[in-house]
Amino acid sequence: MIEKRSHALTATMVASWLVVVTGRYLLWLEYYDRIIEQLILGIVFVVAVLSTSWWAQRLIRRRGDIRGYVAVGAAVVLCAAVVLLPWNGIFGRTWFAVHHGKFTALAQLAKDRKLSADMPSGGWVRLPDEFDVLHFDHLSTQDVPMELYPGRVLMMGLSNEEVSENMFLYIYDRPDAARVSPCDLTATTFDDYWWCSRLGDGWWWLARKSNYPDVDE
Repeated sequence: MIEKRSHALTATMVASWLVVVTGRYLLWLEYYDRIIEQLILGIVFVVAVLSTSWWAQRLIRRRGDIRGYVAVGAAVVLCAAVVLLPWNGIFGRTWFAVHHGKFTALAQLAKDRKLSADMPSGGWVRLPDEFDVLHFDHLSTQDVPMELYPGRVLMMGLSNEEVSENMFLYIYDRPDAARVSPCDLTATTFDDYWWCSRLGDGWWWLARKSNYPDVDE
């Protein structure tokens, strides 16, 4: 009976940490203000910490099993990682790296003006089905001229809000497109709302400043 409880505790610990790490990574897919998901994630985080603590105590009590001390150290590292790592930026960079080929192909379609327009006057475009993995609501995808500057931008928001919490952005049709930061361009609204992180090949990851509690808009 005791052995079964130990196995159940270990399974709970491992599963809860997997949920916490996966949840922290995927929380940026759509809306930042996902109260229910954040509440569930917080509860699972508490379960992960408590189950790890109980598991470590059980091992330490058994003649000072070294695995208990290792578990305590691992729990501290995991807690710090879950709380302190910049998960928003990690998501943007890894998503771009994993789907780099699709981002490159989509950029070429934009430069060749081959994206199907839903509402030409507003710049909204419909992405081909094979690019669905790059975004999560086609209504948040625009291909528009840059404000007061030469060139165009392809913006793929990860929510259908008017001002997306997070987006992938591609700059093209200007000489410095490969290196210019959208947040460094004056007379545009990017710097007002987002942090800009370079991904490469003219692509950027933009995260809303409201995602960072120490920044006032």
